[in-house]
Amino acid sequence: MAILLTILKIIGIILLVILGLVLLIILLVLFSPISYRIKATHNENETVAEAKVGFLIVNGLVSFIKGEGLDYYVKVLFFKVYPPKDKKKKDGKVPKKEDDMLSVSFPDEEELLEYEGALSVSEGSSLTVDTGASVKPGVASNDEADNTEVTDESSDKKDKDPKKDKKSKKDKKSKKDKKPKKEKKKKEKKPKEYKEKKPLSDKIDDALDLLDIKIDAADKKYNDLMKKLDHIDQFLDKVFVQKTIKRALKIVKRLLGTIKPKKSKGYLHIGLGSAADTGMMLGKIAAFYPLYARWLTIDPDFYYKVIEGNIDIKGRIFLFRFVGPALFMALTPSFWRTVKLAKKI
Repeated sequence: MAILLTILKIIGIILLVILGLVLLIILLVLFSPISYRIKATHNENETVAEAKVGFLIVNGLVSFIKGEGLDYYVKVLFFKVYPPKDKKKKDGKVPKKEDDMLSVSFPDEEELLEYEGALSVSEGSSLTVDTGASVKPGVASNDEADNTEVTDESSDKKDKDPKKDKKSKKDKKSKKDKKPKKEKKKKEKKPKEYKEKKPLSDKIDDALDLLDIKIDAADKKYNDLMKKLDHIDQFLDKVFVQKTIKRALKIVKRLLGTIKPKKSKGYLHIGLGSAADTGMMLGKIAAFYPLYARWLTIDPDFYYKVIEGNIDIKGRIFLFRFVGPALFMALTPSFWRTVKLAKKI
């Protein structure tokens, strides 16, 4: 029994340790902030933008510099995880493309000696060939062969019968006579019968039928839409649906409150080249004055065309502020009832 109790104690301790680690991870994820920072500057000399995001031991950065392009990376502690480093050779040097194109492999001394020996053998064999070979009695030379061919052609022409020539001429004439007959047959073919044109009254009837079909289809779509609107009105009138909507709106407000930056600074020097255009633009921007009054200063230029400035925004996002209410809403029965009704619409 004592052994069993000790085993159970060990298993219980291990389970408690695992549960403690799981709870620790959950609390770290919920209560540790996701920090972010956005910086940007633009003027005649430079254009730079940078965005940083950090969570626990993970950090990410995206930066853009005019002329250099986009750069980004992800780090875990102090080690870069993404993008991965390029694979290198054992020597630690990556060969360039130009070096690969210009590299030429030269043969060794042994290969050159073998190549020279092969050449000498081929030259010696070519010298042993007899250029003035004697002609055999039964074989004619090239000139004689040409002469015999010419005589054979002339004899063939003479051997031809005049009757055959006449027959060939008659065949040619008969072929010539046959060609126009085919053309006549083609001409004699009857033209295709043209479709009878519909009278104007029939065309008007067809157009009216099509118009009736389109009106019926539009009427069906309108009726379906009105039915859906009626279902939505009935859906929104129910008490449990209104409760879930109120909870969802609270979660959205909390989410926006966490995302809202805590520290921000900005400066904008702007001008459109004419006083009238600059004044019109300032009037439009003034509609959003409550949003940027505390952190952004605008310096208008009524004479020159200029756009330059800088911005620096810092903020933190805490997950527990909206994850807890969202879980509480998901566990309520009213939420699942609203989901079922929403699927039926």
